[in-house]
Amino acid sequence: MTNLNTPPESPPRRLEADSIGLSGAVAQSAALVGPAAGAIVGTIFVAGLAGPAASLAFLIGTAICLCIAKVIGDHARFFPSAGSFYTYLTQSFGPRTGFVGGLLLFGAYLLLLPFQLAFFGTFVSSLFKSGWGWDLPWQIPAALLVALSVGLAVAGVAYSLNAGLIGLGVEVAILAIFSLTILVQGGANGLSLEPFNPTASPKGFIGGVMLACVFTIFAFVGFESATTLGEEVREPRKIIPQAVMLTTLVIGFFFLLVSYTATIGFGATTAGAAELAADPAAFNTLALEFGGPWLSILINLALISSFVALNVVTVNAGSRMLYALGRDHMLPESLSALNSRNAPGAAACWIGGTGIAATLLFGGIWGPGDYANWSAFFATFFFIAAYTLLCIGILRYKRQQRGSKRPTGREMLSDVVPVIALAGLALVLYGNVHPLPPSPLRYFIWITVVLIIAASAVAVYLGRTQPERLRRAGQLLAGEEVT
Repeated sequence: MTNLNTPPESPPRRLEADSIGLSGAVAQSAALVGPAAGAIVGTIFVAGLAGPAASLAFLIGTAICLCIAKVIGDHARFFPSAGSFYTYLTQSFGPRTGFVGGLLLFGAYLLLLPFQLAFFGTFVSSLFKSGWGWDLPWQIPAALLVALSVGLAVAGVAYSLNAGLIGLGVEVAILAIFSLTILVQGGANGLSLEPFNPTASPKGFIGGVMLACVFTIFAFVGFESATTLGEEVREPRKIIPQAVMLTTLVIGFFFLLVSYTATIGFGATTAGAAELAADPAAFNTLALEFGGPWLSILINLALISSFVALNVVTVNAGSRMLYALGRDHMLPESLSALNSRNAPGAAACWIGGTGIAATLLFGGIWGPGDYANWSAFFATFFFIAAYTLLCIGILRYKRQQRGSKRPTGREMLSDVVPVIALAGLALVLYGNVHPLPPSPLRYFIWITVVLIIAASAVAVYLGRTQPERLRRAGQLLAGEEVT
């Protein structure tokens, strides 16, 4: 008999539906790319391989990423959810692969955090040293950054996305000013189309331009993060694909503009590209030459703004993935708790706390610079594996939906897109493993393989012993309760 004096149990809190529009979804994805950081750091690495043809490498990388964006958009139309790739792969392959894919993407986001924190701490510390002669420990700016990101995530998604949008706007505006300042003056030797010449690379088209696409594609990492907002955006089947594609197009154009400007600034020659690649502060060098100290200061502000926005949306995206995994009982259920603002506060605190703890510990042992590079390299393999599964998954899903029917010409053309994406990912993988990198980077290759095998073994075990638990992990669909 029901006790009438016992208040009815309140329904579990849910993420706030219809609270995010297209601009918020684009802010999430674009800020997680970190366009200023990607353009500045990426251009220097790309110039080292592609030479004067750096912009061509970015153009090809943009085309490959547009194909990946189309694949992600197709999945988002079918299965919008806060589970992101976790859900998409479950629907294409089954809960076991969904489990592995979800952990891969989560692992990649988790590895991005120490990269961001260690790099940001080192960069800000060096600014204080060179500008004012102050010895600011790198741990202080790193800790302040993660505290800001977690605080915004706990306060609510609107605060995180607005902060990401502001930071994104600042970094893009500054580099736009930087580019226009140099282009108006004609760079070192005047404007030309040499940065798009496939024969301009001293290492050839394949060994130079195409291999440089490794860095151009990595510069786009994070453009898929709008998928983690699937339960909160308005019309997710429409807005998420638009956000992912729009982010890729806009950021791709931005990368082209900045890489072209930097190449022209040093001179679209083999010697100019070599000088660009050899100068770790290449953009400050250009800013001082063509604009003066004020422009150099703005470049530093753009990098700071980029990493702040990047960290804020990384915590935002990662907390939602933890929330989804906790809600489906794949991780502790406490991670699925929502606060009074309908924000996954517990998940945000967990991911932020783990990120800064790892950064302080391992950055203190091996140095923040090396630890940042290792984390980024390690994360690349997780992204490659997740993107690859996604491309194969969309081909499999479409074939399952067609059944025995012969595909139409339009359907066959649509299938070409994930194939191109797979070819691009194979290129990125090849560029990371051949030649075999020095220690300890080469160890991360084998660690990734071991982790994938271990995750697959866990998935098989759960599938045999607790199939319902594994099945629940794949039931995240737009607007549906997980049964």
